[in-house]
Amino acid sequence: MKAGKKIFIIDDDPIHRLLMSKLFERQPKSCNLSFFENGQKGLTALETIIAETPETLPEIILLDIEMPFMNGWQFMDKYSALPEDIKKQMRIYMVSSSFSDQDRERVKAYADIQDYVVKPLRMEKIIELLD
Repeated sequence: MKAGKKIFIIDDDPIHRLLMSKLFERQPKSCNLSFFENGQKGLTALETIIAETPETLPEIILLDIEMPFMNGWQFMDKYSALPEDIKKQMRIYMVSSSFSDQDRERVKAYADIQDYVVKPLRMEKIIELLD
């Protein structure tokens, strides 16, 4: 994987993770992807980075809503408690295959979420997120 922007992809769907890997490989910017199959694994990795090497925080987190063990909303509830100086270094995008108006409204309740993105992501959207 290329070095560059550090991106966490937190999603339980192996097909979506593979698609993201392929799309990020094909776009022109250099990226370093880390994949996590649920919110708990992503949060644990994030907490480890904060404790040990905060200079290597991910710049972008693509967070799925529906996952086992810890879903996207539960992840955000824990993430919201992190220090502001840590959070301002990252951008979170809630990702879902749902077109749910309820989910879109719920995203607005979290100041730390940049946007709601519908899966599957297209190359144009990935390039937009990286800019």
